Amino acid sequence: MRLPAIVATVLLATGLVAGVASAAPRVPDAARVQSSSSEISAAAEFWTPERMAAAKPVDRGVSVAQLRQAAQTSVLGRLSVPGTAPKVAPEEKLSTMAGQWGSSWPRRHDWVSMTNGKVFFENNGFWECSGVVVNSAARNTVFTAGHCVHGGRGGAWARNWTFVPDYYFNDRPAGTWSARQLFSLNGWINDSNNSYDIGAAVMHPLNGRKLADVTGSQGIRFNGPGTPYVWHFGFPANPGFNGQDLINCDGWVSRPGDLRLPCNMHEGASGGAWLADFNQSWGYTVSVNSYHVGNDRTQIYGPYFGDGAKNLYDTVKNLA
Repeated sequence: MRLPAIVATVLLATGLVAGVASAAPRVPDAARVQSSSSEISAAAEFWTPERMAAAKPVDRGVSVAQLRQAAQTSVLGRLSVPGTAPKVAPEEKLSTMAGQWGSSWPRRHDWVSMTNGKVFFENNGFWECSGVVVNSAARNTVFTAGHCVHGGRGGAWARNWTFVPDYYFNDRPAGTWSARQLFSLNGWINDSNNSYDIGAAVMHPLNGRKLADVTGSQGIRFNGPGTPYVWHFGFPANPGFNGQDLINCDGWVSRPGDLRLPCNMHEGASGGAWLADFNQSWGYTVSVNSYHVGNDRTQIYGPYFGDGAKNLYDTVKNLA
């Protein structure tokens, strides 16, 4: 069975350079870029409060016909990588459930707020999504939706891609982090296949520190149970939300192909983490917010993290 190939890009100060496609779970033949003070500070300087305010939340609505695409295969076996704690003072675990109607996460600067962040990027306009820091050997890995790094079939790679952990009304206490490389799956890049709508970003260090050493990380799981109970986090801006605050839903997932969760978080929540086995601090990332069907804003869908997602993770996990 042929697994989906991974495509990488290198984020340069002057633009994006396409890497070489890889059909195997190996590091692609893409040039590496050495960090410089000008590159690292460029994101913070580019994303002024005015540009952030001008960014539009990404929203993906698909037809019922598009919903019927095949999900990722599951032949490589299950892999679970636990998260790591952030460098913040320990606090009591919360006991709060939001259900289908998203509500504000009630605490800042904790493990949840530090590992979930807001994404800003440029791609024929200014846009915003959500993302999550996942544990990797390189300690610099953010997972998000594929459409938050690449426009899909006929589209282009994002530019000035930035991750802001612990974001709250333009407050950036953990810094503004710029991407060094962006990745997605060929199933998304070439075909806009919803089941492969997954993206990853390898981040520059900031002030000499790696991202996960500052924020901590969430775990990640591949080829796990298809219908877990999950907590979903993101920065939605659809009616009822403002895109400025970390929101969460929780509930049981069903699997008509891709994963489906009863939740009203949409525009701007794209790329936000779905965490299984969540203990009020950390869990395992098993999907990311991808799309809704038609005008139904009560359900959201995300790709099952199968072999394609595992190949993507294997490609980026060691890119120091």
